[in-house]
Amino acid sequence: MKKSTITSRKISKGVHGWISALPFVLPGLILVAIFVIYPMFFTVRVSLSKYQIVQGKIDFVGIKNYINIFTDSSSRFWYAYRNNFLYAIVTTPCIILGGMVFAYLINNIKRGKTIFKVGFYLPVITSWVIVSLVFTYMFNNSDRGLINYILVDVMGILDDYVPWLLREWSGNLAIWIMGIWKNTGWAMLIFLAALQGIPQDLYEAAELDGAGKFQKFHYIVIPALRPTTYFVLVNMIIGSFNVFIQVLMLTGGKPNGRTSVLQYLLYDRAFNQFEFGEASAIGLITALTILLVTTLLNRMMKLDTVEKEGD
Repeated sequence: MKKSTITSRKISKGVHGWISALPFVLPGLILVAIFVIYPMFFTVRVSLSKYQIVQGKIDFVGIKNYINIFTDSSSRFWYAYRNNFLYAIVTTPCIILGGMVFAYLINNIKRGKTIFKVGFYLPVITSWVIVSLVFTYMFNNSDRGLINYILVDVMGILDDYVPWLLREWSGNLAIWIMGIWKNTGWAMLIFLAALQGIPQDLYEAAELDGAGKFQKFHYIVIPALRPTTYFVLVNMIIGSFNVFIQVLMLTGGKPNGRTSVLQYLLYDRAFNQFEFGEASAIGLITALTILLVTTLLNRMMKLDTVEKEGD
């Protein structure tokens, strides 16, 4: 049989397969095109334009919006960019380590597992707004704040009340602590599910060799949880670039944008200053940064190897 005949038959079979599947996948493709692809291209267009939303006018300005962001005299973009990376660097290791240790401890207790699971997961399902109000009370700048009350009135360590949320690093610290407290329960639950898949034979063999709990954690649990750790790591880093509510509720970017993050800066540009072009540019920069960081992590941690080990 001629090669051209075989090729035409394969093409015909492929076309028939596509036609048969089209009624099933077409609704999904239409929804993706409307709600994902079109907004994505429209965002790119707006980032290169001066968009007047009320008048419905879009005037092409090239990369002017990007230049305005990068050369802003107040450096708000660079502070926000720095703070997103700092948030990822500080919170991600704490969340992973805390989630892994708590999951291991809960997995090894004989009674009360459900109570501890609920207790650790409760912050995850608690509203960000409610948690933010609690943290605002704790770090309140006056004598009404819990931390100020303890440090000044109870322990006498400080002479005067500290405006925690109005200072650069103490404000960032409050945002980091809130992120760690809110997300550790989620990581704990993921690690706990992964621990169920470790064969008991490994623990029993380690006990026969005289291994204690720490040795079992170091030589069995940590290597076995490597694929799960990568999953949590990527999710936490992506989440680090979506930080918004805690900044909005706790500091509002004060002082002078020193505690701001990219998502808060995007919100401020779009809905306070009505600079939708600059806001779209910030959104695209955020997306590209997440893509770059995830790709680098993939290369550094050798995802293919991790997946094979996890199979």
